[in-house]
Amino acid sequence: MPSLIRALVAWSWVAVCVRAAMDECTDERDAPQRCMPEFVNAAFNVTVVATNTCGSPPEEYCVQTGATGVTKSCHICDSRDSGNHHSAVYLTDYNNQQDTTWWQSQTMLAGIQYPDSINLTLHLGKSFDITYVRLKFHTSRPESFAIYKRTSEGGPWVPYQYYSGSCEKTYQKAGRGFIRTGEDEQQALCTDEFSDISPLTGGNVAFSTLEGRPSAYNFDNSPVLQDWVTATDIRVTLNRLNTFGDEVFNDPKVLKSYYYAISDFAVGGRCKCNGHASECVKNSRGQLLCNCKHNTEGDDCNVCKPFYNDRPWRRATAENPNECLPCDCSGKSSECYFDGELYRATGHGGHCRNCADNTDGPNCERCLDNYYREQSGRCLPCGCNTVGSESPQCDNRGMCACKPGVTGEKCDRCQPGYHSLTEAGCRPCSCSPSGSTQECDVNTGQCRCKENVEGFSCDRCKLGYFNLDPTNPQGCTPCFCFQHSSVCDSAEGFSVHSVSSSFYRGNTSRRRHAKTQKMYLTTVSGYELIRDNPTVRQTNVSQLTSSVLTSRCVFPVFLCVTEKFLGNQMLSYGQNLSLSFRVDRRDTRLSAEDLVLEGANLRVAVPLIAQGNAYPNENMQTYADHQPLGLPETSPQPDRHQDPRHLQREEYARTDKHFTVVKVDNSDSLCYANESVSPGAGYLDDVSLVTARRAPGVPARWVEQCTCPQGYQGQHCEQCTLGYRRARPELGAFSPCEPCNCNGHSDDCNANTGACDCQDNTAGLSCERCKDGFYGDATRGTSGDCQPCPCPAGATCAVVLKTREVVCTNCPTGTTGKRCELCDDGFFGDPLGQSGPVRACRACKCSDNIDPNAVGNCNRETGECLKCIYNTDGFFCDRCKDGFYGNALATNPADKCKPCSCSPSGTVDRQTGCSQVTGQCQCLPNVAERDCSACQPGFFNLQSGNGCERCNCNPIGSTNGQCDITTGQCECQPGVTGLHCERCEVNFFGFSSSGCKPCDCDPEGSQSGQCKEDGRCECRPGFVGARCDMCEENYFYNRSAPGCQQCPSCYSLVRDKVRTAQRITTGATSDSSVWDACTTVTDCLSLQVNQQRQKLHDLQTLIDNLGSGQDTVTDKAFEDRLKEAERAIMELLEEAQTSKGNTASAFLRNTENELSPEMIDPTHKMDADQIEKIAKDANDTSTKAYNLLLKTLDGEGKTSQEITELNKKYVTPKLTLVP
Repeated sequence: MPSLIRALVAWSWVAVCVRAAMDECTDERDAPQRCMPEFVNAAFNVTVVATNTCGSPPEEYCVQTGATGVTKSCHICDSRDSGNHHSAVYLTDYNNQQDTTWWQSQTMLAGIQYPDSINLTLHLGKSFDITYVRLKFHTSRPESFAIYKRTSEGGPWVPYQYYSGSCEKTYQKAGRGFIRTGEDEQQALCTDEFSDISPLTGGNVAFSTLEGRPSAYNFDNSPVLQDWVTATDIRVTLNRLNTFGDEVFNDPKVLKSYYYAISDFAVGGRCKCNGHASECVKNSRGQLLCNCKHNTEGDDCNVCKPFYNDRPWRRATAENPNECLPCDCSGKSSECYFDGELYRATGHGGHCRNCADNTDGPNCERCLDNYYREQSGRCLPCGCNTVGSESPQCDNRGMCACKPGVTGEKCDRCQPGYHSLTEAGCRPCSCSPSGSTQECDVNTGQCRCKENVEGFSCDRCKLGYFNLDPTNPQGCTPCFCFQHSSVCDSAEGFSVHSVSSSFYRGNTSRRRHAKTQKMYLTTVSGYELIRDNPTVRQTNVSQLTSSVLTSRCVFPVFLCVTEKFLGNQMLSYGQNLSLSFRVDRRDTRLSAEDLVLEGANLRVAVPLIAQGNAYPNENMQTYADHQPLGLPETSPQPDRHQDPRHLQREEYARTDKHFTVVKVDNSDSLCYANESVSPGAGYLDDVSLVTARRAPGVPARWVEQCTCPQGYQGQHCEQCTLGYRRARPELGAFSPCEPCNCNGHSDDCNANTGACDCQDNTAGLSCERCKDGFYGDATRGTSGDCQPCPCPAGATCAVVLKTREVVCTNCPTGTTGKRCELCDDGFFGDPLGQSGPVRACRACKCSDNIDPNAVGNCNRETGECLKCIYNTDGFFCDRCKDGFYGNALATNPADKCKPCSCSPSGTVDRQTGCSQVTGQCQCLPNVAERDCSACQPGFFNLQSGNGCERCNCNPIGSTNGQCDITTGQCECQPGVTGLHCERCEVNFFGFSSSGCKPCDCDPEGSQSGQCKEDGRCECRPGFVGARCDMCEENYFYNRSAPGCQQCPSCYSLVRDKVRTAQRITTGATSDSSVWDACTTVTDCLSLQVNQQRQKLHDLQTLIDNLGSGQDTVTDKAFEDRLKEAERAIMELLEEAQTSKGNTASAFLRNTENELSPEMIDPTHKMDADQIEKIAKDANDTSTKAYNLLLKTLDGEGKTSQEITELNKKYVTPKLTLVP
């Protein structure tokens, strides 16, 4: 019930958010608002389908009371009897507390128990928003059951909630789990809260669908919980009955008391209409449906009506009714559908269908495909030519998109330069744009090629040319290859690069006044100001934002580039050098040498207006010079002031490779015709030189890769191959290559330096000397010019000029002397064999057990180690010193030799030495451990100095044969003592491998605490028993006095009589022999019964003889017989009393002394009870026999009959004792 209350609170909070009555779908202003059907018990009078119900066939069931031994009230369940059936209709009928009805399953006797389960399925007939599910049980609540739901007919069953006292075992769910914020809120939990067996009837279980769900208080914005509470069917699965555990005895009465019974099945919720209806009604087929508003429809008002799809269907909320809106089709259609992509793009999702008047589009706002809208607004067909157009669709002017080479409004003819209109369009002339003039024969398609190009399509260079370039008027560039080859192609790996100065850095400002001119400069990046007048020169001008020069035309004024424009610029051949320039007045003059390149004693100059460049004016203009600087490639040999119009590529290569100056002349630009006017000014900016570099980027196809002849290699054949060198090194790469000359000692040399690859033990640039380790004259040109030095391998030598003696230098490691004949310190041997065979000097091997900084660590001839450390010794310091052990070769000094540390008490002759490998000392007998510091197991007394003594522990009395290493005391079993564990402790007995047992003699009844070997104690007078803890016969225990007190003398007489009777009956010679023969309770009881039988038989005989016999009995004889019978009866009476009071009790006491209570069989105890009963019967019988004897005096005739009856009475107890 607490969960139901919490559910109602949650749903009440949701109801508060509704701003108007839930049964009204519009407010007072007729505006839409959220509305809901009323809250109902959706299960009321709805048929529940149960997979098991009692009564078919009729069966008995019992009411569980929970009490044992109480007769259960049982009844009959009969499905045919209206008064005794319990079908599923009672689950959802009106619940009357005064007249309770319930559904009931079969009992456990019919097999209803886990793992078999029962399903109760409730079909609601429509989707409901479920608030709670409540079950009221007529019996005790199940130990395990679950609630499921599904949202569609035939859909999967989804668990709602698990109830179990064994959640983990039954449902694999944690008990009493909960859902944290952010976790799955559609997961079913398990609880043991309602799984107890009490109460036995009337227990409720209420499940709230929203309890414990973090988003319950934001239900309108939680699609997860909205789906969670939705259900069309509810199923309750009963898995395991609750029991008291007594079903294990399979008592049918018990099994009939366990079954499932539910009196009420309620489901609280609302008919699901998603906030778009205030009621649910049944249609003509009896199906429950929502009465939808807000332009919605469907069983749950879950879709928009046709033509109301301008926005997606949504559930109504308290803040927004989310009614469905009509589509906008521009009056061209009455059908539409919702388009999610259109909605995301425009905010309107209504997509119209079947637009009229050749229109199309989401709102019928445009023309159909292949139509266009004319000015009047009508949509007309495009009419594109099906062969020449790309598609039948035209633009908004009716113009069609044509295929390649096709033109015309409807694409019905070819473009100029194309022919043969086909399905593929008009075919082009197929001319290479790089190598042709883009013209071809209209019939054959043969292209017209540029000067250095050939081929049908002008797509390849002629032999001796490369780089088919569309910007090159000749098409291809001649191969250069430093005049060594005419076969080349474009090199791979080079990209376009630009060297430029944009004058954007720095703020330097300079002003200079001269006698003959006035000049102002404000930052030109990377330039240097130079005057041709050698007496007036300004340098180190850098970092301009622009160059401003004023002049009266006395001397030329130039701006010179810095290093990044100079050096080897051969990769820029044929490319542009560009700059921006303007003047402040139009009446300026230019010179013939405005741009000058100098290098390698060559000079190239051009005016700014070369190659069709415009004349300077007040506007900044770009000037570019090309190939190189716009000059032709044919000229005679250049001189220092060569006309630049006649510079060939070879000369440019020389100049370009060694640029020393690039100058821009500004002086003429600043001169005026009238010198009296004020000075003029020129402005220079954005100087750039196009070149190439080896890097990724736009390919620089003008860079060549040559195919070189023999003797040459390199990209431009600028290098000599192996075995060749420059014939004229001063010409650089232009020099021819020739074979090398190495004084007959090599066939190869360095191509640039001429250094030879020397052989025959020679060295030097031309193999003109001997290499190290040899001596002689290498210039004689023979293979024997250089002889080996008389020195060990690896050493060099030198000749002393005065004496011509050869002396060794750079002796090998470990040797010294003029001939390297001696071993160095730390080495040993005889390198020259002066003392015997030749032995190379080797490093002394002392096992890393010497100080490397010490001198004289070993003998130089023998190699014996002389200064061992780390407690090592030996020729190689490879073993431990005496008194030490370990691994002398260990890498860690701590792991090398350690002291033996032998124990003097356990070592033979108190030695201090040990095994150098194991460290084991020589131990005395029975001594163990590496250092002889402990006795072997089972030995002791190491301190004796003679070895260890054997413990000699008794194998029975000791635990493991070990003893104290000092005293020799063995470790004894429980109750055992002695140095060697050879005897029992005082007051113990039974020496064995498990120890000795305690005597446990009674201190009051025994002579002492020590018992005999069989464990029996010696008793004081009056005491008996193995432990002397009982009083003997005719003794009793008196608490007021110590010990057992003797009974009065009369008890002794009775005892003696009994013993005598026993002796007579059994024929024994001893009073105790009969009882000593007893071994079991049954034997002694049988013996006693037999004795009683015999005595009764004798009594019967005696009575029979009182008045019988053939002879006449005299009064004296009859009196003697009567006295004998009287005496026999009295003895029998006394024996019966003794048997009752003493014999059985004493026997049982003796038996109990010998047997522990655990060893007495229950049947023997029953025999003891029988013996007491026999004694009582015997006593009664004896009394009756005595009375019978008295009656005999009155009537001898009656005696026989009564004795017969007496015997019958005695036989009855006798039969009960016969085994």
